[in-house]
Amino acid sequence: MQIATRYSAVAIWLHWLLAITLSFQIGLGFAMPEGTKGFALIQLHKSVGITVLLLTVCRIAWRLLRTPPPALDTGWQTTLAKTVHGGLYVFMLLAPLSGWALVSTAPVEVPTVLFGKIGWPHLPLPHGAFEPAEQLHTVLAWAGAALVALHIAGALRHQLLLHDETLGRMAPGGSSMAALGLLGLAALLFMLPFALSAPQPEKDGVASEAPVDSAAPPATPTPSATPSPLATESAEPPDVAATETPANEPAAPPVWTIAPGGSLRFSVLNGDDRIAGRFDRWSGAIAFDPGDPATAEIRIEVDLASATVADPTQDSMLRQADFLGPAGTATWRSTSVQATGPGTFKAQGRLSLKGQTKSVPLTFKLQGNAQTKSVTGTTSLDRTIFGIGSGEVAEALSPTVNVEFSFNATRN
Repeated sequence: MQIATRYSAVAIWLHWLLAITLSFQIGLGFAMPEGTKGFALIQLHKSVGITVLLLTVCRIAWRLLRTPPPALDTGWQTTLAKTVHGGLYVFMLLAPLSGWALVSTAPVEVPTVLFGKIGWPHLPLPHGAFEPAEQLHTVLAWAGAALVALHIAGALRHQLLLHDETLGRMAPGGSSMAALGLLGLAALLFMLPFALSAPQPEKDGVASEAPVDSAAPPATPTPSATPSPLATESAEPPDVAATETPANEPAAPPVWTIAPGGSLRFSVLNGDDRIAGRFDRWSGAIAFDPGDPATAEIRIEVDLASATVADPTQDSMLRQADFLGPAGTATWRSTSVQATGPGTFKAQGRLSLKGQTKSVPLTFKLQGNAQTKSVTGTTSLDRTIFGIGSGEVAEALSPTVNVEFSFNATRN
C-alpha cells in the first residue's frame, strides 16, 4: 500500500479556511473595544467564532476518517509539532465554546444573530458561570495566539531553513508559493479588524454625526386613535355672539394637524461610534400661534416599541426592560413657549418616560405660510434619569441622547 505524502484536498481546504477565519477572529478579538463600543464588531466576533467551531468539528471528523501523511520531523521536533497541533485543536474548540457560554450567561441578555441573518440559541447555563467563562475565554485568546505563532514559525522553518516539502504537503496543488500566498492573506485578515475598529473623525453638527439610513423608510407619524383634547373646533359654523372672546381672555391659538411623512430621530455616542435610529410611530396635538407663543399647547406621544436602529439584534435589545421596554409610550407636554428670533422658538416641557417625569426643553424652527408650516427642531436628554440603559451592555453609551424631529403641519 502506498503511503500518502500529501494531505487530502478536503483536509487542505479545511485547514486554510480555518487558518484564514481564525486569523481574522484572533485579530478581531484583540482589536475590539471593551463594553459595547463597536457593537457591530462584537456581533461579527460571535458569528465568526461559531464559524470557527463548526469548521473545527468538520476538520476533526475528517482527520478521524482519513489518516494524515507521516511527519517529516523526528525527535523532539516531532513531539513539539504534535503538541502545538493538539493545542490548536483544543483552542479552536474551547475558545468558541467559552465565548458561547460567556454571551449565554451575561448579566444583560444580548441575542446572537449569526451575520445578522441566523438566530443562534444561548446555552442553558446559570448566570454564575459568566465570570469563569470570561476568564477562560481571555486566557484561551492569549494561548491561542501563541500557538498560532508557533505553528507559523514551524511552517516557515521548514520552508526557509530546511527547504523541504512540508509546506507543499498542505498547499493547494502542492505549491509552496500558494501556501505562502494564503499565509500572507491570513496575516492581512489578522490586521483588518484593527483598521475597522480605528476611531472615526467626528464631524460638526448632530445631523452629520448621526446620518439616518437612507435606505430605511421615513418614519411616519401615526395619528392618535382618540380625538385630541386640543382639537376642539366644531364642524358647524360657530355662533359669533356665543363664541366671542371676552376682552380679558386671550384668543385660543389655532390648531395644527401633523402631516404624514415626518421623522423623529435619535442618536447616542457608543464609545467612538455613534448609534443612530428613529421612531416609526408617533403622533402629536398642537395648538400654536406663532405671533403669541405663550398661549401654545403642544403634546407629542411616541410609541417606544417602534424604535429601530436598522439592526435586528440591537432592535431586540432596545425592547428589553433595561432599555425602552417591550411596550410603552413617551409623552412630552409643553409648559411654556417663547420666541427666540424670527421663526425660532424655545419650548419648556415635561417628558414622561418609563415611570419618570422630568423637564426636557426643546428648540424648533418654523418656515412656510399662514396655512402650512415646516417644523424642524432638536433636543437632548439624559437617558440615565429615565432608567434607559443599564449594566455592562450600556457601559460605553453616552448618557446624552440627541433627538431631532421634522414634519409639516397644516392649520385647521
